[in-house]
Amino acid sequence: MRCPPELLDDLADVFETVRGWDGVVEKKLGVFYARRLPFLHFHLAEGGRRRADIKSRAGWLPFDLPRPISSTRRRQLLRALKTTTPTGCARRGVIAASRTGPAACAWRARAAG
Repeated sequence: MRCPPELLDDLADVFETVRGWDGVVEKKLGVFYARRLPFLHFHLAEGGRRRADIKSRAGWLPFDLPRPISSTRRRQLLRALKTTTPTGCARRGVIAASRTGPAACAWRARAAG
């Protein structure tokens, strides 16, 4: 079951960060798309536990989110989003346009020399 919006209020700062990434659209509160591909939404699991589903190359990854979220878990969520987005990588708040090719992530190209 999708997580009700009232149970996402402690994630407002995370949502603001993600909304600022290039190519990201929030179609409904807490349902994010990057380059027309869904990559983040939230569920309410059994026992009232909530989780984020984050799209990776391998599929949807569940990410437990206690309520209220701790600052450590918030940082972990943002880190997971930056490294597993379906359109490439998020670095310093910008998602690359493609996950393939030399322009996918400029920092990867620089690291490769």
